Amino acid sequence: MKVLSVVAIVAILAVSAHGGKLTENLAKIIPSFATGFVINGTEAEPHSAPYIVSLATNFAKHSHICGGTIINKDWIVTAAHCISNPVNMSAIAGLHTRAEVDELTQQRLIDFGRVHEQYTGGVGPYDIALLHVSEPFIFNEWVSPATLPTREEKHNGETHLYGWGQPKSYVLTAAKTLQTVTTEIVNFSECKEALPDTAPLVESNICSASLEQSISACNGDSGGPLVVEQENAASELIGVVSWGYIPCGLANLPSVYTRVSAYVDWISKIQSAYYILY
Repeated sequence: MKVLSVVAIVAILAVSAHGGKLTENLAKIIPSFATGFVINGTEAEPHSAPYIVSLATNFAKHSHICGGTIINKDWIVTAAHCISNPVNMSAIAGLHTRAEVDELTQQRLIDFGRVHEQYTGGVGPYDIALLHVSEPFIFNEWVSPATLPTREEKHNGETHLYGWGQPKSYVLTAAKTLQTVTTEIVNFSECKEALPDTAPLVESNICSASLEQSISACNGDSGGPLVVEQENAASELIGVVSWGYIPCGLANLPSVYTRVSAYVDWISKIQSAYYILY
């Protein structure tokens, strides 16, 4: 996540944007990874997303870089672009206030990880990774998994995004507490039509748009969860925050996620290989 280059582009676009919309020429040049924050979200109810984790590159000195989602006691799903060397990364579950690691939180060491083998390292498809924790999570009211969708399931309607957010598009200091945004799924053809012709959008993506202008999902925590919330049941993980057009609050374009239902078989394959090899 290249914050300095993002800031430079944002400064240029702040002058060029008109009426909350970007010109077509400008929009074509700035597909970007999520910057790590939810823009203009609202504070989530404490522990309303017990499946979310904060990821860091260093276990001994945890400094948040991306979000991730617990899918069972041993495994976390996140974005491929969040991962350079997965082994010895840190994952903290049970957080609400980002810096408050206490008796409700559970920190785990990542001892194995796999980035999708077809991910090329840029903005685009196959932006998914799977991480294994060295010690299983203990599930309780503060830490519990999200469920996976069925293979190739297509969703519609209302969804929710969670992450540790920044208050405004041009303020790069993260909020202290977990933020949430309510979004609406945009079907693939409508998403493709709305985005510039050069957008690296593929069928294994899922798109959403916020229900209010200037409330942005595309700057959600990279790697974090887009979920369908169920009454009296676990939330279903349908998307992994991947990329969008910046500055999101001005661009007013759909946000792009890795569609988890396209990778259910891949997740199962990596898990099976791990248990055979290790």
